[in-house]
Amino acid sequence: MSSLETKLQLENLPEFQKLALETEDEVEEDLPTFEHGLICANLSRELGNFLKGKNLGRVVDSTPEYRFLTRKSKKPGRYPDVSFVRQERLPTNFRTYPTIAPDLAVEVVSPSDKEYEVEAKVKEYQQAGVMLVWVVYPFSQRIDVYRLQTGLIPQSIGATGALSGESVIPGFTLAISEIFDYPPLPLESDETDLE
Repeated sequence: MSSLETKLQLENLPEFQKLALETEDEVEEDLPTFEHGLICANLSRELGNFLKGKNLGRVVDSTPEYRFLTRKSKKPGRYPDVSFVRQERLPTNFRTYPTIAPDLAVEVVSPSDKEYEVEAKVKEYQQAGVMLVWVVYPFSQRIDVYRLQTGLIPQSIGATGALSGESVIPGFTLAISEIFDYPPLPLESDETDLE
């Protein structure tokens, strides 16, 4: 079937089917990639291993909804890719949605994320009192570190550097290379079987 025939068939679809196809494509683009999952798993494992037995707090994956935004507005909650809450700030009931902001929020940038959207998330985290935000850029293998006291001025750490838990997770350090510990991805021109 030629692309012209396919285009004509699509044009003749009822509107609800066109909308369903468009929505399906948009949803697929917004979903985290396998690389995204590897990065989150590596960070969660390293943080969890460091924290074990120290009573400093808890590291959490992206499933809980932090509802610190919903107290003041009708905005939806936040789901950081990885987060950490210090021991003294942990919710007393783990079976509820936390209305506090985490002490550390990690956002892994997806291909569909726009720079202004990432910056807006960082700003919301800081307005809620998040002390440390790590924004992970998989393609360039760098992490931008935002501190509450310096606002939207990040410190960029490249592949040969190391992260620090600073005063949020005292004693924690991690080589950036450990976060990106997976085989290199093929170049875009070599991605024939990735679609």
